Amino acid sequence: MATPVPAIEVEKLTRRFGEVLALDQINLSIQQGEFFSLLGPSGCGKTTLLRIIAGLDIPDEGKVSIGGVDAGGLPAHRRPVNTVFQSYALFPHLNVWENVAFGLRMKKVPPPEIEQRVRKVMALVEIEPLAQRKPNQLSGGQKQRVALARAIVNEPQVLLLDEPLGALDLKLRKQLQIELRSLQRRLGITFIYVTHDQDEALVLSDRIAVMRDGKVEQLGDAAALYEHPRTRFVSQFLGSCSLIEGRVKQRNSNSTLVETTLGELKTASAAPAREKITLAIRPEKVQLLPCPAVAGENRIRARIEQVIYVGSGTHYELRAGTQPLRAEVMNSHAGSNSFQIGQELLVCLPPEALIVLDD
Repeated sequence: MATPVPAIEVEKLTRRFGEVLALDQINLSIQQGEFFSLLGPSGCGKTTLLRIIAGLDIPDEGKVSIGGVDAGGLPAHRRPVNTVFQSYALFPHLNVWENVAFGLRMKKVPPPEIEQRVRKVMALVEIEPLAQRKPNQLSGGQKQRVALARAIVNEPQVLLLDEPLGALDLKLRKQLQIELRSLQRRLGITFIYVTHDQDEALVLSDRIAVMRDGKVEQLGDAAALYEHPRTRFVSQFLGSCSLIEGRVKQRNSNSTLVETTLGELKTASAAPAREKITLAIRPEKVQLLPCPAVAGENRIRARIEQVIYVGSGTHYELRAGTQPLRAEVMNSHAGSNSFQIGQELLVCLPPEALIVLDD
């Protein structure tokens, strides 16, 4: 059986702006029908990569293939991609229907086909009642739907989205995240999505490339990246982590005993072949045990320094000697969490929750 041709393939892509190396030998293969996110802080190179795929910028080195075809000689308007920007970029003098139809008219698609395709895509993103409105008569969420419709109506092989929900308020943003994921599944189009929002990337993506300083720091599906980050940067950028420095005391095939400032900690994974290592643990994996709980494996004494109520859960800032720790507890029922600032308690760091980092 033949291997499917990737929707986008990037090979050794490099882009410099003067002395700044924006992209450094990037290699990526994005599959047909995949929701793929480029995640990273400002300046990491994610938008530069998207612009090169779109044909809006030219790499200094490397190659971009779209559907197995080298796109190096193709200008932006001839590439089978469309881009949705954070700014929406709607034409203010055209109404919604005319904005959506604009690309098809430029391609000289026959009017009956334009009518059919515009009506279909407007129904898909639920903007039919807005057809005669101008952009200045729309809310932010409505403008975003129009921008999506205008891109989708051209039936691109790949849809590029550059932080399209960044200008929206939190509630609407979360609503549109779900709608966007559902839309992508119905269309079956490859989506490449640029964001610096970790939660957004986790909700939307089949796979995520975490970028840093022009390189891909780690690539994988959402669960793999969150549960098994390889570096300090990924562990702390994608969610929150407490980092614990230590020295390997004993190695086994499926566990490691580590000497730390908290005492001996056991992990449920093998450690790399070096003496000094860093452990990471997600705050929701940290277990709080009220005194007088019994001491035991991976149980340490700590003091609560801060309590932050966030509705669905409570965040605790802890300190065990000189080591800061974070814990999160779900507020599953009223009065379930009664820990107070200044309270001493035992903290359990389960061996299976301790991640051994590569750096």
